[in-house]
Amino acid sequence: MKLEDAGVINTRTLNALKKKNIFTVNDLACYFPRKYLDYRRILPLSEAVEKDCAICGYLETYEKKEVNGKTVIGANVIEESSGEVVHVKWYGQSWQFNDVKKFSRQEVVICGKVKYHVVYGYNVTNPTSYHLKSNFKGKIIPIYTKIKNISDDMLKKSIDKCIELITEPLPDVVFNITKLMDYKTAVWTLHHPYSDEEISVQEILEPAEHRLIFNQVLYFTLALKLNNSKNVFDSKETFRVASVQKSQDFLHMLPYKLTYDQENACNQILKQMKAGQKVNMLVQGDVGCGKTTIAFLAMILMAENGYQSVLMAPTTVLAKQHYEELCSYGDRLGFKTVLLSSDLKGSEKKKVENDISEGNYQFIVGTHSVFSKSTSYKKLGLVITDEEHRFGVKQREALQQKAQTGVHIISMSATPIPRTLADILYGEEKQLVTIKTLPNGRKPVQTAVNRSDEKIFDFVAKQLNQGRQAYIVCPAIEENEAVETVKMESVEETEIKYRERFEPYGVKVGVVTGKQDKTEAEKTITAFKENKIQILVSTTVIEVGVNVPNATVIVINNAERFGLAQLHQLRGRVGRGNYSSYCILKSDDRYNERLVTMERTTDGFEIAKEDLKQRGLGDLIGTAQSGNNRYMDLVIAMPNLYNCIKKYAVWMINENMYEGIIQLYKKEEGSVNECE
Repeated sequence: MKLEDAGVINTRTLNALKKKNIFTVNDLACYFPRKYLDYRRILPLSEAVEKDCAICGYLETYEKKEVNGKTVIGANVIEESSGEVVHVKWYGQSWQFNDVKKFSRQEVVICGKVKYHVVYGYNVTNPTSYHLKSNFKGKIIPIYTKIKNISDDMLKKSIDKCIELITEPLPDVVFNITKLMDYKTAVWTLHHPYSDEEISVQEILEPAEHRLIFNQVLYFTLALKLNNSKNVFDSKETFRVASVQKSQDFLHMLPYKLTYDQENACNQILKQMKAGQKVNMLVQGDVGCGKTTIAFLAMILMAENGYQSVLMAPTTVLAKQHYEELCSYGDRLGFKTVLLSSDLKGSEKKKVENDISEGNYQFIVGTHSVFSKSTSYKKLGLVITDEEHRFGVKQREALQQKAQTGVHIISMSATPIPRTLADILYGEEKQLVTIKTLPNGRKPVQTAVNRSDEKIFDFVAKQLNQGRQAYIVCPAIEENEAVETVKMESVEETEIKYRERFEPYGVKVGVVTGKQDKTEAEKTITAFKENKIQILVSTTVIEVGVNVPNATVIVINNAERFGLAQLHQLRGRVGRGNYSSYCILKSDDRYNERLVTMERTTDGFEIAKEDLKQRGLGDLIGTAQSGNNRYMDLVIAMPNLYNCIKKYAVWMINENMYEGIIQLYKKEEGSVNECE
């Protein structure tokens, strides 16, 4: 049920909720606390340090003053078990002063995070709550992520109203067999945990969480099976290949011999296409392992059998790189290649699109333009997505929908997005081909975390002295973008630092950002490729499509701010030649999970699996590619539960009893379909 139809939320609150993608009664009922504070028991000071808890003491003194235009209230509380002074401070909460004053020289309970400093002693800053001891009733306090323009009190009242409206989604027969907690009670418990027994918060929540786990995994399983049943592929309609001579000619043109893994991938594609079986494949392998060669072979196979192929790349730079390389082979084999990008002018683009629709081009290479409404194909038989993690689900599907039934699909990535990885593990449709062997002479990139500018400068200087080049990557362009508590190193200030350090020695420093004019950016990148620039300072625009074998070191500033897939892609800018290469992750967060993973492995699939664990899987049923998709995480964590629930799902589909659970999580327009 949509929130506006329920009639329990006022318009102002409704609009604020919509901005957080909360549209239905169930969406809001499932807006669960991000954490729980256990204030049921008063702790002695010896047990309270670094805990968010309740402590008790005698309020000895208090004061109120203005600091930098803000009200600061201070109170000294003599803790009852130790006699130690605990300094309590409220910042910007002037309304608290009356209660502080009213409870003077009485026993009070302070609920908050207790800290200890060797100089300043014990302190609690901005306590969660403050009580007269005689009035204190210990309880568990749920803490929610704040929603702009909605007070905590209004949020809680709105959630409670929605809980009253939700109903049991399971059919009676399944509910009775499972003996689970009923759905409404489970949701209420997660918002209002309470128990007469002396048990932990987790023990109170466990039965309710178990019920939600069952719901979410069951929904995932049902939706996945229903989706798959709609997309069953008829192998008779698959585009077959009969002729393979041109593909063999292509292999003889290559200036190198295919690696063992490349040969296996090519043979698998050829075998399936000849047999009339749909190719729906993820080719996964580290940057520089030769994934593009496999894609070219598949395109040539389709072309010599009368079909068009599209190769979609995320950036113009990468698309041009593929276009130029494909032309060098296609021209010799008698096939025509075209580059379709946003750079084309109106009349020129219209002519190209007309030629594509008439089948005058066999190979179409481009960026997002390849799936625009104005682009149509005569006989599209193969869709290839390079760097598939850079495209949205709807973007990839928009291109596939332009083909006739039977289109083959190949995606390539050094680090498949969590959604794709989950699709392979549980979708039971996509194949995985991994390219692990690197071309002869290639060496794995050595990776280390370091925070010292001087050590990094010295290391870069050594590489430059050997005639090599370096990338310096920053998370922001301008200094004013560097907000939050950890200072971000911008392109502007990094450029100044590297120019001051290296230009006196004849080293040229260039800059590339996404805000630059395309012509200017390409000119700088070309100068870097030609070694007219030795240090390239940039944002992540160089993540894909920049191939400079002479570059052997990449420094990634504020590395903790990047995702694993992006870090791995950036690292792939080096190690593209036969020189030893290095990736320096500059960060103060030495033991950050992602950075430790990057140091530990260069295997893109291992990194993708770790990414899956760390940031969530995305939504197989909808279009979300990542994020905290709870039921998907639980499938990975609880394979036995998943296997058990699959049996319920099959039964419910056969008996047509699945509508309740599907409707519970079904995505309304713009709505979330998983619990936060």
